[in-house]
This record gives sequence, structure tokens and C-alpha cells, in this order.
Amino acid sequence: MMENAVYSVISPEGCASILWKDASRAEDAAQCLRITADDMKTFGVAETIIPENPDDFASTCETIKRNLKEDLSVLLQKDTETLLEDRYLRFRKFGIYEENGETLGTVTYSI
Repeated sequence: MMENAVYSVISPEGCASILWKDASRAEDAAQCLRITADDMKTFGVAETIIPENPDDFASTCETIKRNLKEDLSVLLQKDTETLLEDRYLRFRKFGIYEENGETLGTVTYSI
């Protein structure tokens, strides 16, 4: 995930509108949603945070290229069934449950 990217199923404004009926509390909602690259790495959604250099687009592209090559070389060594099972298990363990700022555990799902 790019270091300045965010990932969320709802915008902070939309979340604030639902929770507090006040879209101006978007900053509060964004903090609650934990949508930054660092948050996504903590949750296991992102595996790597790719640094961005706004002054050198070419070096950022080279970093992305290098990461993609490394990741693909690992993935190409796995058979299809293993890839599917790994992906299934990975998506099932996303998330951390918190209440009042205290981490209570990892959210897990079973089907």
C-alpha cells in the first residue's frame, strides 16, 4: 500500500454523518476508522507500505516495480489451490476489535 493512501468502505464524512449526524466531524471519524497505510498494515490488510517520493516519481515507480516483482516471484511458486486457500484464510482474519481504546482481540469469521 502506498504510504499516503487510505482504505475504507465509507468516507469519513459519511461515517460522521451516520454516527454523529454531523459530517463536520469527519476528522474524528477518520481517526476512529483507522484508514491509514500504517493501520492497514497493523490489521494485516496491507503487507508492505511503499514509500512515496513526491519529488521523484520515477524512483517511486521503481520501488513499486521492485515490490511487485518480489511478490510475484513468491506467488508464482505456489499452486492455484494453495493461493486460493491462503487468500481465503487471509480475508477471514482481517480486523481488530477495540472498545474504549483498548484492543480486546482479533475479529475472526467462520462460515
